[in-house]
Amino acid sequence: MIRPPQQPFTAYVGQEKIHLKVGLNITDELLKAKSENYFMGDTWVIPIGNSIAANASVLAQHIFDDVVDLSNGQLPANQTVAAILTPKVAYINRTTGATSFSESIVDIKVEWTLSDLHGNTIWVDTINGQSSGSSGWTNPKTVLKKALEDLLLKSEQAMSSAQAIKQFAQKRSR
Repeated sequence: MIRPPQQPFTAYVGQEKIHLKVGLNITDELLKAKSENYFMGDTWVIPIGNSIAANASVLAQHIFDDVVDLSNGQLPANQTVAAILTPKVAYINRTTGATSFSESIVDIKVEWTLSDLHGNTIWVDTINGQSSGSSGWTNPKTVLKKALEDLLLKSEQAMSSAQAIKQFAQKRSR
């Protein structure tokens, strides 16, 4: 079992927040996301779902003015949001080299969808995070941590620079 870091990543670039109240939709599918690989009689499991969920919350709070947590699309009573952000693990894999000196790669892809309250897509992007190290000499948790951080920093950049999100927020503030 290769466990992701317990603490969410927080080393994001300082920037002006997007003036938008979003619901962060954490689905059961996301929470259950994992990778399971078999290599030379061993089973390598990477339970990534809870980590992506925790990190999505920190990331959303960094990017948007106000964030409301949703479970499977259900708004809490007495809450309203302008849009719903849903992360989905599209792919996670860890390759292992043929020898201990060969390269091992962790690759994570998350699809981020921001939709309005009618389900219309405002913005969607699939972001890739990747890291590598020696199959036998680099701690797999370190490689996973670096891939996750790469994914989150690229996600921050994609969301904060997305014209579709900025335009939607601007229309809502009028």
